Amino acid sequence: MDNQFLMEIMDINEKLAEAESEAAINEFESVVRAKQKELTDNLSRAFEQDDFEKAKEILTKMRYFSNIEEKIKLKMVPL
Repeated sequence: MDNQFLMEIMDINEKLAEAESEAAINEFESVVRAKQKELTDNLSRAFEQDDFEKAKEILTKMRYFSNIEEKIKLKMVPL
C-alpha cells in the first residue's frame, strides 16, 4: 500500500472523528462514495485487462473506504 493513500485514509479518519455537524458528515459520505465509484471503475478496467495484481490492490483500497463508510453510518446514528 502506498504511503500517499494511507495518509489520505488517516486524514479522512481524523477529520471524520472531529466532524460534529450532519453537513460535515454528509460531505465525507459524498467524498467516500465518489472514491468508491472511481475505484469500482478502475477495478473493472483491471479485470478487463487481466491485471489481477492491480485488481487486488484496488480491492484493498475499497476495503479501507468501506470501513470509513461504516464509521460514517455509526456517526449518523443518534446516540
